[in-house]
Amino acid sequence: MQKEKTLKFWDDFYLKEKESESRTSKEWIVQPTRDILESISSHLSEKNKDDDHHEILEHQGLNILEIGCGNSLFSLILWEYLLQTAKTKNVKTRISVTSTDVSSICISHNQERDEDRIKSIALSKGRGSIFRYSILNVIEPNDNDDLLGKHDGILDKGCLDTFLFRSEKSKGDMHPPLLKSLLDNVHSWLKDDGKYIIFSPRSKIKAVRDYRGFSSVKRFKMQCMGDLDGKAKDNETVYMYVCVKCDSYEVGDEPFRDALKVPSDDDKCAICAMTFALFRNGEDVSGKGVKYWSRTWSGHGTHCKAKI
Repeated sequence: MQKEKTLKFWDDFYLKEKESESRTSKEWIVQPTRDILESISSHLSEKNKDDDHHEILEHQGLNILEIGCGNSLFSLILWEYLLQTAKTKNVKTRISVTSTDVSSICISHNQERDEDRIKSIALSKGRGSIFRYSILNVIEPNDNDDLLGKHDGILDKGCLDTFLFRSEKSKGDMHPPLLKSLLDNVHSWLKDDGKYIIFSPRSKIKAVRDYRGFSSVKRFKMQCMGDLDGKAKDNETVYMYVCVKCDSYEVGDEPFRDALKVPSDDDKCAICAMTFALFRNGEDVSGKGVKYWSRTWSGHGTHCKAKI
């Protein structure tokens, strides 16, 4: 549960941003360049795992949720891009995007800033499509029917990172309760086979790797324009994680795999079919220790790009 002082911190932060910044928006981690927008679109619009054609879903449409939007324009620009793509292809589809943050100050500012632009985009490119800002606390228990199982994709550009940073400062569980709450909520808000797309400067996110609610996690290394520490930077290394919802997982199950359990020699990678025995090439597990082999094998399974 978010503490009141944490909520107040974010309200105060965005109030100061509004008062002191000459610009009214800020993009952290990654800028919404065309390459980034195309990449997101291709992953959200995949028909199935065996289909190489990435098209906007003509009849079903797309329903997208962004968490921790801050004063970014990222999702609004993505919405406009998706609508323009559909219009160019003469595809009639409904694309709805909800951009959320825990700070009411932030959301109020965004609504005021973008009201005219949203109306203009909807009229020119997407009649029937919706873009909206909304307050959302991503770690609170949520039974809102407007969220549960509704989204083809959830975008995260810095939200999870804030909780990871806080968990690094705490002691105790490897994956603190705040991370479990966030990931369980993400799982419950996604449609079957929906995708959680994370942008982060982190090359590894252990909580995401170990979470049982994802059937697969793929990492893509991207060179792009970023905005870290308030300064725009070119050719920043940013990682995009595409996490596919595991439909067999239910909230309330044990959320994380036992990262410290050494697999048996006969265990196989689900992607390349290599056995654990072959993977460690005869090396004794006790040499580098249980933790090393457990994490290394788990990491191989998460990021393996081979084909059976």
